[in-house]
Amino acid sequence: MVTEAAKPRMVILDPTSPPLPVDARLATRPTDLNGKVLGLLNNSKANAAALLEEVGALLSERYNFSEVIRGSKPNASRPCPEDIVKDFASRCDVLITSNGD
Repeated sequence: MVTEAAKPRMVILDPTSPPLPVDARLATRPTDLNGKVLGLLNNSKANAAALLEEVGALLSERYNFSEVIRGSKPNASRPCPEDIVKDFASRCDVLITSNGD
């Protein structure tokens, strides 16, 4: 017999993100990707790296990047660590991130 105190309880979590700040805006887009540094950041989920490699290969057929930098988040369910964000921001002109499964 299950007593009232021993009944399991349901905990409901809210997975939504807070709204963007009012002053948030999109980054400036380059008019041409030739000569730019492309960053490919995978989120470490299954198939994310393969998806990014294919996108990177397709873009490299069309544009002449000066460099392609690859990296991964250590954990798909957590925000990207600040040091990785700063590294990519300082070295890349454009960044593509992926979400696999």
